[in-house]
Parts: sequence; C-alpha cells; structure tokens
Amino acid sequence: MSTFKEANQVRLKLKMKYSQYAWYSSSVVISTDDGFGIVMMAHQIDNKIRKLISPVVDGISVKTELE
Repeated sequence: MSTFKEANQVRLKLKMKYSQYAWYSSSVVISTDDGFGIVMMAHQIDNKIRKLISPVVDGISVKTELE
C-alpha cells in the first residue's frame, strides 16, 4: 500500500524526467484500491511512449492516458 507522499515523490521524479518531451502534458496522483497511483497525461500515445513509461515505478502504479 502506497501513501500519497510516496506517490507524489514518484510523480515529481517522473515529471522532471519526461517534461522535456513534447508529448508530455501533466501528471496527477490518484487514489487506487491499494493506496495511491499516478496518471500521466499525454498529447499523443503510441507504442514508443508506452514502452518508455514503466507501469510501476518504485512500487507505485503508473497509467498513461490521452489528454
């Protein structure tokens, strides 16, 4: 079970890593069944982007959604 603080730290780490890409839009912390997770918003999503973003980072689930 992840806490909000842990999820937010991972969100900030991912924001710093991916904010330089044109496809990146924003990211938010969401409540999930097992604690908290992250949703990353993108202007476009293709297989290359899906492979770039890991579905789990430091035990926090990460979803990618189209904006």
